[in-house]
Amino acid sequence: MASPMPTPTHRVKRRRLDLSPPPHLNDLADELLFLILDRAAAHDPRALKSFSLVSRACHAAESRHRRVLRPFRPDLLPAALARYPALSRLDLSLCPRLPDAALAALPAAPSVSAVDLSRSRGFGAAGLAALVAACPNLTDLDLSNGLDLGDAAAAEVAKARRLQRLSLSRCKRITDMGLGCIAVGCPDLRELSLKWCIGVTHLGLDLLALKCNKLNILDLSYTMIVKKCFPAIMKLQNLQVLLLVGCNGIDDDALTSLDQECSKSLQIVKKCFPAIMKLQNLQVLLLVGCNGIDDDALTSLDQECSKSLQVAVEPCDVWKQQSQDLLVQ
Repeated sequence: MASPMPTPTHRVKRRRLDLSPPPHLNDLADELLFLILDRAAAHDPRALKSFSLVSRACHAAESRHRRVLRPFRPDLLPAALARYPALSRLDLSLCPRLPDAALAALPAAPSVSAVDLSRSRGFGAAGLAALVAACPNLTDLDLSNGLDLGDAAAAEVAKARRLQRLSLSRCKRITDMGLGCIAVGCPDLRELSLKWCIGVTHLGLDLLALKCNKLNILDLSYTMIVKKCFPAIMKLQNLQVLLLVGCNGIDDDALTSLDQECSKSLQIVKKCFPAIMKLQNLQVLLLVGCNGIDDDALTSLDQECSKSLQVAVEPCDVWKQQSQDLLVQ
């Protein structure tokens, strides 16, 4: 009896299991992590916090990547500055109350170049001195609405030697003495706003023109300057934009002389009508008591604006009633 034929055996190829761990965020380069953070922040700024909680590497990457900080509480500033060593802009406008002690507790932050204090109150010369000492590379400082800031505070600001942009809008207590300190201490200023600084006269502007030759933009709106200040302004050879909105001490003759003697690159912003003309849906414009607006200006406004705009220049009750009716509608 014949023996049965042996069944052929098939060898099964064994696949080697890849036991190497899958790629992790920790293995990515910082450039790729920063691109991920930019994309997440563009979609939802709150996603940065979730990203930093993924791992220690993500936490460290988010700390190295953040450039702008907008804290709500001043007591958290020391810890926040310690966590984010690469900050370039510190926006404190969301802290309505910022005492000198909070600024004095700031650690050294050499990377911070811009600070916004436009809506903060409670600090003075001592706080600004601590801020300038903590941020030696400060180039942009916004002190708008600093109603309590005076010449002592301006003297501390003058210690920021690298300052290029400074806003002192509505700092009504600053006089020529404080402006002189800033002019001497900050010769690299490119942009300066003195809007509503009613204590500034031609004396402070003379020193400003003498020391700050690099000035490009100067805002003197709603100040008490007169034609006597123009010789100092004419010395600013690099000045390109000069804002004189609401300067009642300057008439048309003074502006004409300034236009003729200054360089062609200087733009004098003295009228608010171009901004009004952009309001396409404006129907009623009340100009009662505006002594700086003459008939020629009203004629040009009528010609360039839409036909639906009605300009009231007399204190008539009919115009007031029409404007109230439009607001109700």
